[in-house]
Amino acid sequence: MKRVYIPLWLALKQAREAYGYPKDYGICACYDVENMGWCKDEVTRWYHFISVDGMPAYTLKR
Repeated sequence: MKRVYIPLWLALKQAREAYGYPKDYGICACYDVENMGWCKDEVTRWYHFISVDGMPAYTLKR
């Protein structure tokens, strides 16, 4: 199944609403990140995770 793009702010919002996490939790605290790495620009990071809906997803963090 192809991963869907979820903006970082939306992924964090969904996890906080679904699981009651505090606002200072980041992507790695809110989700079980399966894989992560650097984009070719060497500034942006990508994260693979399973969304609140159970769909494979990815997000980018600058």
